[in-house]
Amino acid sequence: MSTANAANWAVGKRVFHWGLALAVVTALLAPKPEDSAGLLHIAAGTLAAALVAMRLGWRLLGDVRPYVKDAWRLKAPDLSKGARGFAPLLMQGARIGGLVFLALVPIAVGLALGGIGQGEDSPLLEAHEAAGTAIMALAIAHAVAVIVFSLIIRYNLFAITLFGGARSFLEGGARGFLGLTLGAALGLAALAYVWGPFDIASKAMAMSEQETGDGERGDDD
Repeated sequence: MSTANAANWAVGKRVFHWGLALAVVTALLAPKPEDSAGLLHIAAGTLAAALVAMRLGWRLLGDVRPYVKDAWRLKAPDLSKGARGFAPLLMQGARIGGLVFLALVPIAVGLALGGIGQGEDSPLLEAHEAAGTAIMALAIAHAVAVIVFSLIIRYNLFAITLFGGARSFLEGGARGFLGLTLGAALGLAALAYVWGPFDIASKAMAMSEQETGDGERGDDD
């Protein structure tokens, strides 16, 4: 990523990027259903999955350079430039980590939805916990790579992607807008189903009550 491209991130891309970051951090830090009702954890996780659906639609249909092709075009460090020679590899590492991160978010949510009715010992919930740990590790690695990149080239990517000038609200033209619309519709439909007919709130409450009852019986013993 050139500094010019970073400085001109579309407004919509910034909203997605930092919105997803906030949703994932909230999901990782909020109490889980086995500890309490866990509704904040569930709300943040399902919102993150909806945002990923929106972004995937935007990327797949948008007439922009494919993210996967850009991410995997790895460049060996140019040692003649010293530390600055590692900057492109760091940025590409951050992109690859971000790509895997995007893939893991809906997987983690799907595992949780499949296992929440089975109790805390569900293998699906154990896999969900493992996916959550991987997401946290990728998020930390992504942040570290961006920080090191910023220090090497003396360019504050955090400030630029938050407050830098933007040329447009969206990227990808009409196709990008169509993809964004379809992705958003899919994400909203998934949220409506999870919180409506699927009734995730009742399932989470039942799981919490089950864990509380098991704990009380354990204390009595």
